[in-house]
Amino acid sequence: MLSDSREPAHIRNEAKVFTELRQQLHNEIKVYYRRRADNHHKKAGNIADFVTRWGGAYEAMIVLDADSMMAGMTLVTLARAMAADPKAGIIQTLPLLHNRWTLYARMQQFAGRVYGPIVANGLAAWHGRDGNYWGHNAIIRVKAFAEAAGLPELQGRKPFGGHIMSHDFVEAALLRRSGWAVYMLPGLGGSYEETPPNLIELAARDRRWSQGNLQHIKLLNVKGLHWVSRIHFLQGIMSYLASPLWLFLMLTGLVLSTVAKYTEPNYFPEGFSLFPAWPVFDPERALRLFTLTMAVLFVPKILGIIAAMLDRELRRGCGGAGGLIKSLFAESLLSALLSPIMMLIQSGFVLDVLLGRDSGWKAQKRTEEAPSFNELLHKHAWHMVSGILIGVLAFLITTKTFLWLSPIVLGLGLSAPMSWATGLVSLGQRAWAWNVFRIPEEAQAVHGDRDDAKPEGRLAAAE
Repeated sequence: MLSDSREPAHIRNEAKVFTELRQQLHNEIKVYYRRRADNHHKKAGNIADFVTRWGGAYEAMIVLDADSMMAGMTLVTLARAMAADPKAGIIQTLPLLHNRWTLYARMQQFAGRVYGPIVANGLAAWHGRDGNYWGHNAIIRVKAFAEAAGLPELQGRKPFGGHIMSHDFVEAALLRRSGWAVYMLPGLGGSYEETPPNLIELAARDRRWSQGNLQHIKLLNVKGLHWVSRIHFLQGIMSYLASPLWLFLMLTGLVLSTVAKYTEPNYFPEGFSLFPAWPVFDPERALRLFTLTMAVLFVPKILGIIAAMLDRELRRGCGGAGGLIKSLFAESLLSALLSPIMMLIQSGFVLDVLLGRDSGWKAQKRTEEAPSFNELLHKHAWHMVSGILIGVLAFLITTKTFLWLSPIVLGLGLSAPMSWATGLVSLGQRAWAWNVFRIPEEAQAVHGDRDDAKPEGRLAAAE
C-alpha cells in the first residue's frame, strides 16, 4: 500500500490500520506499507517509484485511489483476466459512485449507476482494445507499465509545461503505442469510488483536471500514438473547451438578437439587386440542431432507464419503476440548473490556464461538511450577477427569448442557494425517504457486514 499522506492524523491512522490488517492476515498474505517522505509528482510519482524499485517482484498491480473500493471477487476476476490475456496492458473496470449522502452526490451516484453502464458498454464496444485508463480501479501489467509508460516532463513553463497532471490518459496511450492492449470490462461489477460531496469540491478537483487535460494539446502530435489515443486526448480537451464555446455561442446569440431588435434592418444594401435583402431565419435547421442536442443529452438517460426497468434487481434497488421515473426527472432538472454554473466555472478554469496560472495539486476533501452559505455567496457572486444580466438582456429582446434561456438564468441567478442546498446531507436523506436517487448498493453490504452498509445504518452514520 502506497501513501503520500501529509497530515499527521492520517499518517497515524494509516499505520494503525496497516498493523491491524497484518495481524488479522497472520502472514497468509504479505502486506507492505510505504509512505514517501517526498511526494514528488504526487500519485504518478508514487507509482513510478514503486514500479522502478519493487515492480519486478510482481506480475500485476491493481491501482486504487484513497476513495476506491473493490470487491474481493472482482480483484480475483481481474487477475484471472490479465493472466488469460498475455497482451493485456491495462484492464479497466467501471467504478460506480457510492457512500455519499449529500443531495449533489446522490444525484451523481444515481446517474452513474443507471446511465453509466450504458455509456461504458458503448465505449467498450467502440474502443475495443484501444481503450482508455481512468487512473484507478484497474489492473496493470507491471512489465508493460515499466517498459512503456514512463512519463516525460513537458517543455515550457507551467501550466502547459512540467509534470503531466492528467497522467492516466497518457499512460494508456504509451502502452497502446508499444502494442499492449487497453480495454474495459464494463459488466464486471464490484468496483466503487466516491464522488465529491458538493459543487465546490467538484470544482476544486476540476481545476486540476482542466489543466491536466489542456496539457494534452502538446501531446497530440507525439509520434507513434494510435489514432484512437489521439481521440481520447481530444475528447478530454474538448470536455473543458466545450464550456467557453457554449458561453461564447450564447453571448453571440444574445448580442446578435439585441442588434437585430434595436437597429433598423437595411433591405437595400449597396450594389445592384432586383430584390430586397430580407432577414433570413431557418427554423428547419434550428429545429434539427435542437433535436440533435436533445438526443445527445437524453438518449443515454432513456436507454439507462429502460435497461434498469428490465433488470429486476436494479429496478428494485432504485426504488422500483416509480423511483426510477422520479429520479430521472429530478436528475434532469437539477442537471439543467447546475450545468450553467459549471459552464462559467470551467470557462474560468480555461481562462486561468491560458493566462499561465498553475493550479497546483490540492487534495480532495473526503468529508461531507457543507460550506457555509456566506462562503458560497462569495464564491458564486459573479455567477449570480451574470445570471441576472443575461436574464435582463434576454427579457429586453423578447419574452420568448427569456423563457428559452430561463434554465440558464435560474441556474446562474440561484447559484449560491443551489450550491448550498445540493451540498446538504439532510436533503440527500430526504430524497432517499422520497424514493429519489436510490441505488441498489445501499441495500447491500458494500462494506461487508457493517451496520452502516444498510440504508438505516448509513442514514444514522450520516447524521
